[in-house]
Amino acid sequence: MTSLALAGLLALAPVFGPVSGPVFGGFNLLESKNAEVEQGNAALKAGKADDALAHYDKAIAKLPADAGAHFDRGAALYALSRFDEAGQEFLRATQAPDPKLKADAFLNLGNAFFKKEKFKEAVEAYKRTLALRAGDQSAKWNLEVALAKQKEEEKKKQDQKDQNKDDKKDQNKKDKQDQKKDDANKDKDKKQDQKKDDQKDKQDKQDQKQADQDKQDKNQKQPQPQPQPQKDADQQQIEAVLDNLERSSKDLEKERARLRAVRRRPPAKDW
Repeated sequence: MTSLALAGLLALAPVFGPVSGPVFGGFNLLESKNAEVEQGNAALKAGKADDALAHYDKAIAKLPADAGAHFDRGAALYALSRFDEAGQEFLRATQAPDPKLKADAFLNLGNAFFKKEKFKEAVEAYKRTLALRAGDQSAKWNLEVALAKQKEEEKKKQDQKDQNKDDKKDQNKKDKQDQKKDDANKDKDKKQDQKKDDQKDKQDKQDQKQADQDKQDKNQKQPQPQPQPQKDADQQQIEAVLDNLERSSKDLEKERARLRAVRRRPPAKDW
């Protein structure tokens, strides 16, 4: 109860002239004693990849180690554009003891990688096919196409790397220019702030000077106290008597009498 797929299933047909990618040939499946595989092959040939996959799934459930069944299931997945899963099935099929099936498995594994634009991996798969089957024209052609794509991809990566490097240089240059501009603006702002501070100090001094001047002017406008006229001798004596309260009442009375006599005396003639 084993199944084998025809060599070249999904293999690339050799094409001459410039092409943008591999060109796939048609299916040519062998008959199998496994009913599910046979039904799957018939469905796949009829273009019913979903039905084919369902039959291959049942076959693998019964024959999990059958490399041919995995190869056929990979063919159905490939037809459904499920290239990652197809690649896994072709990879399992590379464990086949049959050199022919093994070579086909590597060839179609390379095709699955190519569809996923994994050109480096595709190149290695095609080389394995040629190591097993040196005269395989499909593998040779596909290898050349994959190598060209790989080179193109590496060039794009290098160009992008160089562009990123140039962009980084430009960004660093711009950052330095921006930093220089920021420093200049900061220095300008600092000088403006210092100028404002100096102007404020100058204004404060002027205000203080004006306040002092106003105060001085105000003091000058206020009336100055007039000096008291010198008291005459008699008045001084009276005040001295009044202040000397500790004297005896008799002495105080005599002094008062004397002062009254003095006041009654006619003024001295000044002629």
